[in-house]
Amino acid sequence: MVDTDMLRTFEIFEDLNDRELEQVAALGVEETRDAGVRIFEENALASHLYLILEGKVDIRISAGAEEQIVVSRAGPGEAFGWSAVAEPHTFTAATWTSAPSHFVKFTSDDLRRLFEANNHIGYRVLKKITTVISKRLKSLEAELVRAKHAGR
Repeated sequence: MVDTDMLRTFEIFEDLNDRELEQVAALGVEETRDAGVRIFEENALASHLYLILEGKVDIRISAGAEEQIVVSRAGPGEAFGWSAVAEPHTFTAATWTSAPSHFVKFTSDDLRRLFEANNHIGYRVLKKITTVISKRLKSLEAELVRAKHAGR
């Protein structure tokens, strides 16, 4: 079980009350990874949702047979691996640590069971996850525009 006060600091859980946070906290496990470690690969089965307590991760997509490009970076207070709770439960990008990192990790099956049993928790969390997705998409769009203008 992870600390509920710590969970409250993450945007995806800010709409949950104390009792709901306790249910989520009971599912979390803390994990530490060194820099330069792949957490998951693009197109893999999305088995975990992560919260970054310390460190940084690079979110990468394939740009050819052997090449990956960084499309986003996430740091403390941010979540990644949202595909674990969104259909079709396949990671849309690869994620690598870019610094020694400390996470809270949730299995997708545990979260989905909680969300099914307590639809109000699932609704509130997924509503916040769509905000995370939207911010990352806007960031990627801005980067594409910058790259296009730099190439002129």
